[in-house]
Amino acid sequence: MKVKLLLVDDHPLMLSGLRQRIAQVPHFTIVGEASTGELALKLALKLRPDLVVMNIHLPAMNGIEATRQILSALPATKVVIFSGDVTGTLVDEALRAGVGGYISKRGSVEDLIHAIDDVMAGKLCLSPEVNAIVVDGYQKNLVGNKAEPSSSVFSKREKQLLRLMTKGQRNTEIATALKLSVNTIETYRSRLMKKVGCRNMVELVCFAIREGIAVP
Repeated sequence: MKVKLLLVDDHPLMLSGLRQRIAQVPHFTIVGEASTGELALKLALKLRPDLVVMNIHLPAMNGIEATRQILSALPATKVVIFSGDVTGTLVDEALRAGVGGYISKRGSVEDLIHAIDDVMAGKLCLSPEVNAIVVDGYQKNLVGNKAEPSSSVFSKREKQLLRLMTKGQRNTEIATALKLSVNTIETYRSRLMKKVGCRNMVELVCFAIREGIAVP
């Protein structure tokens, strides 16, 4: 089954480039394109895409607000931010809005394609520079906090898994690093989400960083 995509960007050349490259991926199909946040919301409600590739800086309604409204109306739809702006506050807002991925335009469209596949598989996908910003931001929030971190409730293996997840590694990479099967990694991940009450990968990764578990 093909993944239905809605592309959102206010730069015609970028939108054209995305369309041409993504159209070459056999299991992707582009169901719509938008250049504003308002149009993105309207098309999402009409077309019900599996995933929205969203720019942040859009006329009138920005990409983060459009994301909030889309995910509120269509919980099954996923959103990947594809932006040249990786400012810490924007990254944090996007994660809180519920995006499944945040990819920098400083990378390549290939990075975006891989991110779409990962997010559709239920994984959180962040560009290395975005991941570094997230980790740095949460670690700074920990400075001066003398409280005992809740990391003590996790086993050594669970902490290893969480640390690798916060680095943006895929399940296959984590499985190789820990010498476990991919199915075992999936089981660990599901148990961890239940243990800490997280609804998705974004919340789990943010929890790990906030609690200092990401720190080796």
